[in-house]
Amino acid sequence: MRSLFWKMFFGAWITAMVMVVAAIYITHFGEFGDPRQEERWEGPALFREVMRNMRIARRHGPEQFQHWLEKAPKKVKRNVYAVDQQGNDILGREVPSNMEPLIDSLDYRNREAHRLVNNKPTVGFFLPLRTGDPLRVVVSAGDSKEGLLLRFLWRNFWPMLLLSMIASGLACYWLARYLSRPLEQLRAATKQVAAGELDYRVAPTLKSRNDELTDLALDFDSMTAQLQESMSEQRRLIKDVSHELRSPLARLQVALAIARQKQVGGLDTELDKIGKAADYLEDIIADVLSLPISTQEQRPLDDVVEINSLISALAEDLHSEAADKDLSIDIRSEGEELLVATRGSSLTAALENILRNAIKYSPEQGRVEVSIKESTDSCTISVVDSGSGVDDEELEAIFRPFYRTDSARTRESGGFGLGLAIAQRSILHHRGSINAKNSSNAGLCVEITLPLIHIADD
Repeated sequence: MRSLFWKMFFGAWITAMVMVVAAIYITHFGEFGDPRQEERWEGPALFREVMRNMRIARRHGPEQFQHWLEKAPKKVKRNVYAVDQQGNDILGREVPSNMEPLIDSLDYRNREAHRLVNNKPTVGFFLPLRTGDPLRVVVSAGDSKEGLLLRFLWRNFWPMLLLSMIASGLACYWLARYLSRPLEQLRAATKQVAAGELDYRVAPTLKSRNDELTDLALDFDSMTAQLQESMSEQRRLIKDVSHELRSPLARLQVALAIARQKQVGGLDTELDKIGKAADYLEDIIADVLSLPISTQEQRPLDDVVEINSLISALAEDLHSEAADKDLSIDIRSEGEELLVATRGSSLTAALENILRNAIKYSPEQGRVEVSIKESTDSCTISVVDSGSGVDDEELEAIFRPFYRTDSARTRESGGFGLGLAIAQRSILHHRGSINAKNSSNAGLCVEITLPLIHIADD
């Protein structure tokens, strides 16, 4: 069944049918064996009992019906009358006057009649006998129509309600689960794509379905594939342009070196400016080329690095930059040996970028705090500078390529908005996570979480 509409329609229809069948079963439960046989004297069961004894009386005479009626409960005697040909009740009771029109209407041609007597449903039967004159039997309901309805509802309401709730609850749970599961998968896929995983596909998880939600998943995957291709082409274009820029940039640097060798008087200042611009362009091109085009570029992590040693080595390498600003780098670690899978120097470059940013945006005589915490399967590295922080609405944007906050847009501040973007790609490649937040007693805090690997001792 391909249409989701028809699945919902038949689900609701089957639920209604189950509820009706349950109600019918409940209302006739007394027919399947009441140990006290209370139901045999009420409602349809009483009429069937009267009919059974009427058949016996037809063959064996009115004494059989009289014998049964004498042993019946009082409430039955009040509702059942058997009148002979002379109009006398076989038990010698006085026949109510409002029953007489019904009794008089019974004869060989009209063997069954229905009327309301005292607002109670009443049935009359004409019973020919083989042994003598016929009998006229009148059976009246114990309650009025309204009373019968109320008694029916009172006796059967709770079982009907319980069984209906169970049946409809199971059907509605299945239907809700059937409809919500693919929506949850689409929602998860949307989050994955929003996080940058453009190679995520949701249609394979819904291959067992064949309805509109499957079509929606296929359209979603098609949209994601086109978006992935478009972004890959965009990044590839940037890299191609960067490659093309390197050749004229190299010639510019060669020309600049020749000009400096000639020692032309009065041009040193201008040549220095040209040199700084050329170095700036070279750094931009190098960072652009280090950005992966797509997730397919990611290669397996085939090396291992120890985090404490790596952080200490990076802090030592950056000591001169920190000393220029009279900064201190404080490192606190809770773990002894924290091993992380990596490849080449990708993780080293990412952590170096983050530490260099912390030094760059900390004021003179400030402090950079690095804390390393270990959990069961991961470690968290927090790098906190002593700068002014970042506006809350820009905390996520700083990881986008070429994005710089208002306080870092000038060229003198250093950087051009690619350091954190490259660090984020590298951390994600290592199956970790990175986020930024403003520290309560300092500047910006960059928090990196990386999965640990455990080497069992033989």
